[in-house]
Amino acid sequence: MIKYIKRILFLAPLFAGLIWMQGCIHDDFDEPEMENIPVGTVMTLAELRAMETPHTFEGDYSVYGTVTMDDKSGNIYRSAFVQDEEAAINLRLQAPGGIYEGDSVRIYLRHTELSTYQGMLQLDNVNVDQHIIKQETDIIVEPTPVSIGDISSDMQAHLVELQDVQFIEEHVGLPFADEDELLALNRTLEDCHGDTIIVRTSGYANFASELTPEGNGTLIAVVTEHRGTMQLYIRHFHEVKLDGERCDPDDDDNGEDPDAVTSIDEDFQGYDNYDEITANGWSSIAEVGERSWICRTFENDHFAQATAFNSNDDHNIMWMITPAVDLDASAAPVLEFLSAQAHYSHDGFSLHIATDFDGQDVQQANWEELPATLAGSGDGQYDWVNSGIIDLSGYSGIVHIAWRYEGSEPAGETGTFRVNNVQLYDNE
Repeated sequence: MIKYIKRILFLAPLFAGLIWMQGCIHDDFDEPEMENIPVGTVMTLAELRAMETPHTFEGDYSVYGTVTMDDKSGNIYRSAFVQDEEAAINLRLQAPGGIYEGDSVRIYLRHTELSTYQGMLQLDNVNVDQHIIKQETDIIVEPTPVSIGDISSDMQAHLVELQDVQFIEEHVGLPFADEDELLALNRTLEDCHGDTIIVRTSGYANFASELTPEGNGTLIAVVTEHRGTMQLYIRHFHEVKLDGERCDPDDDDNGEDPDAVTSIDEDFQGYDNYDEITANGWSSIAEVGERSWICRTFENDHFAQATAFNSNDDHNIMWMITPAVDLDASAAPVLEFLSAQAHYSHDGFSLHIATDFDGQDVQQANWEELPATLAGSGDGQYDWVNSGIIDLSGYSGIVHIAWRYEGSEPAGETGTFRVNNVQLYDNE
């Protein structure tokens, strides 16, 4: 009995302490104060687009707009397009989701970065929780009616509607993208005047396996730009309404290309270091990966160069393509040029010709490899090698000549190849 009394006496102070502590505990808690995100200086999207890049915002600034495209369809990733009454811009998000089509938002700019990626202006490093303050939802933004010929860099990120358009015959009935390999693909849209533009679709899009319609009609999309080439990104498959009768694009030039040249004399002296080869009708196209042919300089020499060295891509295929050439203007057309290699690691350099290249989609053209003497493993680094005179008299009409590079950083196929002094002339 005594030991039980002792135990009670021992525990009594503990119970008393618990009772006192219970008296200090509140049943209700103060709500945590919501973070007050300041407005600061208000800018328009047009003012934002007019700023020099790159620019990181450090002060308190805000810009308002309405989301016209989100990443729910899978056609874009960690992105959203926002538009106001005058301008539009691409938001690059730190994480996908959280901002949706129809959201009217204030974008708090502190610690975001205004930059340009491959020619497309973007607001990068956007955190939805820290930078996006929703004002309203379910706001409808009407697309701007435009023609293909109206679309330029000034319309980046705008929601547009094109009328009387159709996919070119070569692309009718093809899937918008490769859903199995999850590869983005380009399909060419044309109007009844013969103007064309690329419709680019991600392999992750929920309509990637849908087939391009045969008819003519309207299409709603967002305008983007990649290395000087204007492109369209579709928001929803139901906004592709091409079920009318096809038209025959105007053919005022009787099948000829009025912009075709009859000769070429290119030494790349008109380019600055790291410029893409895109002037005077030339094109530089990244078929796989982001790398393309660029100008490099050494002392007073300028030349075109392609390499996969230090690429962030697993695989690179890039094309450098001449302007359209009218071979019928020459009795004996020939081609010659110089090439060089450095750090040779693989045979990834070749020369091609096509009579059906549309100026945009290298995958749909039928390229035939041309015989030429090209710099290779047996040549010294940076030593120029003459291609020899390449006879083109077996071809006729409008053609394009292309230098193709293929390489892979992970596979160690990172050799560098150069081209200079391209001449195409009548050898009669």
